[in-house]
Amino acid sequence: MKVCWEYVTSSRAPSPPVMAPDGSLRLHCSDGSLHCVSFEGKQIYAPTTVGEPLGWAAPIADADGNTWISGYDGGLLKINADGRLQTSPYFRSRQKFNSGGILHDDVLYIGSEDGCVFAIRMGENKGTNLWNHAAGLGTTGWYIHSSPAMTDDGTLVVAGRDEHLYGFVAKGKEAWKSTMPGQLLASPVIDRHGQIYVGISLSKRGEKPRGTLLCIDGNSHKPRWEYEAAGLVESTPVIGDDDVIYFGDNAGTIHAVDFEGKAKWTAQVETAVRSAGTIIGPGRVAFGLDNETLVALQCDSKGLAKEGWPKIGKTLGQCGLC
Repeated sequence: MKVCWEYVTSSRAPSPPVMAPDGSLRLHCSDGSLHCVSFEGKQIYAPTTVGEPLGWAAPIADADGNTWISGYDGGLLKINADGRLQTSPYFRSRQKFNSGGILHDDVLYIGSEDGCVFAIRMGENKGTNLWNHAAGLGTTGWYIHSSPAMTDDGTLVVAGRDEHLYGFVAKGKEAWKSTMPGQLLASPVIDRHGQIYVGISLSKRGEKPRGTLLCIDGNSHKPRWEYEAAGLVESTPVIGDDDVIYFGDNAGTIHAVDFEGKAKWTAQVETAVRSAGTIIGPGRVAFGLDNETLVALQCDSKGLAKEGWPKIGKTLGQCGLC
């Protein structure tokens, strides 16, 4: 691997960069600036002041070049394609949208720290919530920090911090709810067969912390198998086109697991792997490490799985558009 270009910012970016459909990148930095960079590494417009980034959220970009940011005080901010911040908040909320979000059919699905999933119809200058939380639509038991996934039939899969995995139909009604054996600190992914994969972290007093990768049956929504990792699992898996699931753990091990939950290989990288994985090209799976480096490992997958929801944000660009 070689460095193709470098874009310098004045501060670090805690959230991942996202790629819009036109190939441009969005980066939300700790100094409160949103950067828009071309695929060649050139600045498209001057950095826009949008406030501090949240720990779990990421920018969301649409096909028209607009960007939405989860506000530090709650709600959503809209930045137009030319870099102008809309003066009035695009959408107001009482609690922070400290999670990833996805855009589907002009509706943004995003989790809130009040335990609710919002389905926001994206108007030109203002968003409108479609789900009545007072009626129990889109509600979970606690914070939502993960990014949702979507099944082929349009069911929204959400990992709650209340140790439950939820399925919500398009109008917000709970379709199913599955109790998990520990904390869900990453996001769910879905393979071409409809099976759901989530990382589990178990930290009980007096016991050694442990983590697993759990496979949930897409029909019964019950555990199908469980794979024991070397440490807590905060890494969101990525699924290859050969049905292999790749993920990292906090003990510094990257795992390649087959469709039946058997290890194909493991690799030691000597530092915690909390990031989401991605397949950057034929035979290459990549993860960000806690020591601020990027590692790419050789694998048998030629690319992302073409069906299901194979990674956080679904696509390589992970801009939230699906």
